[in-house]
Amino acid sequence: MTSVNYELDYSIIICTYNPDERLLKRCLEAVLQLDRSGISAEVILVDNNSTIPVSSLPLVQHYLDRMPFMKTILVTEQGVKYARMAAIEQARGKQSVYFDYDNEPAANYLQELKKLNAQYPQVAAWGPGNIWVDFLDGIPADIAGYAQIAFQERHEKEIAFAAEKEWQTCYPFGTGLCTYTAMLKEYNKYAADGHFTLAGRKGSQQGSGEDTQMVLLCIKEGYAAGVAPALHMKHMIPGSRANFKYLQKLVYGTSICYYTCILEVFPEYQENVQRKVIPPAKFFRKTFKKLLAAKCSTNPVKSLDLINFIGLNTGAYTALNKPVPTGVITISKYLKLN
Repeated sequence: MTSVNYELDYSIIICTYNPDERLLKRCLEAVLQLDRSGISAEVILVDNNSTIPVSSLPLVQHYLDRMPFMKTILVTEQGVKYARMAAIEQARGKQSVYFDYDNEPAANYLQELKKLNAQYPQVAAWGPGNIWVDFLDGIPADIAGYAQIAFQERHEKEIAFAAEKEWQTCYPFGTGLCTYTAMLKEYNKYAADGHFTLAGRKGSQQGSGEDTQMVLLCIKEGYAAGVAPALHMKHMIPGSRANFKYLQKLVYGTSICYYTCILEVFPEYQENVQRKVIPPAKFFRKTFKKLLAAKCSTNPVKSLDLINFIGLNTGAYTALNKPVPTGVITISKYLKLN
């Protein structure tokens, strides 16, 4: 990693797209209340081409007045990847911290990060060990438990980090992710030259993977990644996302990109992925059996498990440029996954 003298300690990057102002207000208020004692920081609020420009919202103007260290930038190419890349290019902090507009960090978040960054310089990516999912408008009881996991709720008791070239349970999610800015600028180079293709969430599409690749790039470059229980975060979920239809998109978008994400960072893992590929006939049979089981059940989690199975295994096929079985494609269309 190239040694650079940065002007600030932290760049806080908040990406938005047509934000629910209830969430954005809570996020910006939490950022305003962050304990910055002895810490220099900036806030970059990224508008990823919202229908109504975020910078024109009275709410945003209110917080711009209260936080002179905050600025807004407009990124017209939709996709969280592009929003984050633009912010990375402008970041002046040694560390960059991602708070999506539906994140509400605890007031001591930066102070705890400062301790971790000083004590564990070999860890290039940190995330919150405690994430509480806050369903603002409630959620149906039959999907509540599944949704908590899908929206990244976690409660770790100890600091944990690793440097393995496959995803580990101690690796951080994108929510509240803190990474060396120099490492993220390396990510930008890989993305710009076409090595990293995953665009993340884009409009109503629930793709994923760009934050995972940021974490795995740290591993590729010889660093570790982990989570710490002292980092606390609330993940706010409105009613528009706390429903079965949205979970379908989220689960499929997250699972289908996994193997592409791995192989773009670690192309040497192609043989490992190849060994995990289910033969076409078996893939179709298992998919069809799971479809029948889901249709015969009143538990919607069965359908979500089916979608995760289809997404993960379809992703393995596409990552290896193998044709997905026709029967599986038909079931995917029937489930409106494509």
